[in-house]
Amino acid sequence: MDYAAPTATLESQDERLPWLQRGLRALGIAGENPALTSPVSSLGIDVVRIVIGLVVLYDAWASLTWQHKTQMAHFLGVGMESAWVALVVAAISFLELAIAASLLSGRGVRAMGWVGVAYGLVVWILMEHGGDFGQDATDPGVGLPYAIMFLFVVGADRLRREKDASHNEILAFARVAFGLLWAYDAVLKFQPYFLNHYLDYLTAAQKDVGATSWQGIYDQAWIVVSTLMDAKLVAFLVGVAEAVLAIGLISGRGLRVLGPIGIALSLVIWTTAEEWGGPYSAGVTTMMPMVLLGTAIIYALTFGYVWLLYNPLELIGGGRTKR
Repeated sequence: MDYAAPTATLESQDERLPWLQRGLRALGIAGENPALTSPVSSLGIDVVRIVIGLVVLYDAWASLTWQHKTQMAHFLGVGMESAWVALVVAAISFLELAIAASLLSGRGVRAMGWVGVAYGLVVWILMEHGGDFGQDATDPGVGLPYAIMFLFVVGADRLRREKDASHNEILAFARVAFGLLWAYDAVLKFQPYFLNHYLDYLTAAQKDVGATSWQGIYDQAWIVVSTLMDAKLVAFLVGVAEAVLAIGLISGRGLRVLGPIGIALSLVIWTTAEEWGGPYSAGVTTMMPMVLLGTAIIYALTFGYVWLLYNPLELIGGGRTKR
């Protein structure tokens, strides 16, 4: 529902709205509840946008590496000498560079944000096959998280110009979509494969980084804690945490508490099973587009927007700050 304007006013406004916003309103997604959200500064929006721009800039550089070209040739089913490999890799790098330039400069953010949404969905559907649900996958892939993150970019850019979040359908839609993503993720975590192999992800990561390295020692601490608590119990609790995050995001409730928890959980996954997005010594962590810095870090960055909208620091003062 819309939290600010009378129904008659909304009906007259709806006739002038773009088709997407009209569709979202028809689904009951008309904006954020001003009684629950926080005042958002333009500086905060800019900082999160620039950090995301740096990530996409890294993706653009890493997409030119030999490892990425090799994997792209395999995906296209052609040899490395094929002109198609060079053409596709150049197109991907140029597209990511254009998105990064927009995010870093603050120019054309809305248009390039929608390009990022489309690009993420193409990667997720064509290259990641929807996350390979039921194929021993433990997360929905990275293309979909990128697409949802770019939805927040578009919604936040609009919020930067129009301060009233109660009319920002894109932000509300991004929040709900992020919640559905976490719900999807939680379902995968409750599959037998993850419950029975949780500890294997940590030991494999430790082997990759080296048991005597500081990353290996860090992984060992998590292995010890997980073993003491029982690895299957820890895996189950991860699934429960992701389900609770999904409920909070979809409902828009409790996000001042759940937002920081989501960031912490995402960073723990990124720094353990995902090996900090490494190894960077190869110039790229993995070979397909958008999977170059790891997956969980994209969740953490997306939670940056949730933090802005539902600022947990307001809890310290005993309530919301006045606008």
